[in-house]
Amino acid sequence: MTVHYITCHNNDLPYNGLSFTDIDRKNQNHNNDINFLYGHFDNFPIQQVYSEQWVDLLPNENLKLVLCWQQTPSFMDLSVIDQSLIQHVNHNPNVYLLCVDVLESILYPSVYTEQCKHNNINPEKVIVLTSNYEINLQKIDGINYITIEYWESLTRQHHRWMSNIQMTSQSQRITANKTASKKFISLNRNLKPARAMWKYAMSASGLQSQGHISYLLPRVCDDADKFHEDIVQSPILNDMFYNGPPEDIREHLDYQELDTIINNHPVSYNKNLNSYYNDSLLNIITESHHSTVFLTEKTFKAIAQRQPFFILGNPDMHKRLREKGYYTFEKLFDTTQVMNAHQALALCQKLLDRDIEDIRQEILTDWMPKIEHNFNLFFNSKCDWNHTMLLVKNQINL
Repeated sequence: MTVHYITCHNNDLPYNGLSFTDIDRKNQNHNNDINFLYGHFDNFPIQQVYSEQWVDLLPNENLKLVLCWQQTPSFMDLSVIDQSLIQHVNHNPNVYLLCVDVLESILYPSVYTEQCKHNNINPEKVIVLTSNYEINLQKIDGINYITIEYWESLTRQHHRWMSNIQMTSQSQRITANKTASKKFISLNRNLKPARAMWKYAMSASGLQSQGHISYLLPRVCDDADKFHEDIVQSPILNDMFYNGPPEDIREHLDYQELDTIINNHPVSYNKNLNSYYNDSLLNIITESHHSTVFLTEKTFKAIAQRQPFFILGNPDMHKRLREKGYYTFEKLFDTTQVMNAHQALALCQKLLDRDIEDIRQEILTDWMPKIEHNFNLFFNSKCDWNHTMLLVKNQINL
């Protein structure tokens, strides 16, 4: 069955290309280019995307999916869909609403249920593509949920296309590893409780001086000091310290800059970081979400840089990578998980106790083939849109 895509966010400016407008009802969302949203998926058929006026002109027997971009919890609003399109979704057996909600791993099915009721949309005709692994292939209140690999696909396209990303060859990485002066690099920009916990552990233990670290995004945020204080006082951070954050925590949360950030866009690439990557042996990653499985550009940047890495947080993130064929490096770090301050301080102590020459030789002797495997797997893998559409058709019994 041929699949066509109908957009309810079409842009009528001819020189803007294929971009969508007013996705979040504020006309300011910067993630509105079709390539950012969908075009990076292998075999995504851009030529099959039509404005809503085509819904009656395309063959009735073909499957028509109304594309609707969402981002819970930041915004979730199905009222952007024209009533005529909603009628097609409700009454035409081959028209479905395809919500794409992949920028975060956290998903709120109850909000989708409420939005369907509020906008009189038949939930049985709604499909949600998400980055949430736990909800994959589930049906909740009639709505179908399917997991897709959005961030891996998008990051691969970024590295293939963007000129401000400096790629490192295998020989360059080996040469850099022989001279690197720091044990690790750890980038902690968009502040979250887990990153404050890790910054405290690095500073309080004395490990901070042995790595290249950043901890700085609030400097380009509105009311940064208040935002930082809210992080320090958050219940999530409190739980990571068991009895609450130590009295001296603020002394250890000083901003650390590696490169200049000129905007607060959560995805950042900068060639200026390359010298820090080359001067570091390991990569310690604080992913966007600490307790859920959510692999973003932060992890795939380390893979693309040909570095052994450890992701702080839910160890199932490493498990998920292994399921996809990647090697992970718990043995090199002598740690299986870091979920709280006690485990973070323990990892810091292990890195402090280990001589940098010992780390260097183990990487060069034992780990380079696995690092190269990860690099090749990342750039040769596919996040195939055709496969996603097969899952969609199976979910709706077509």
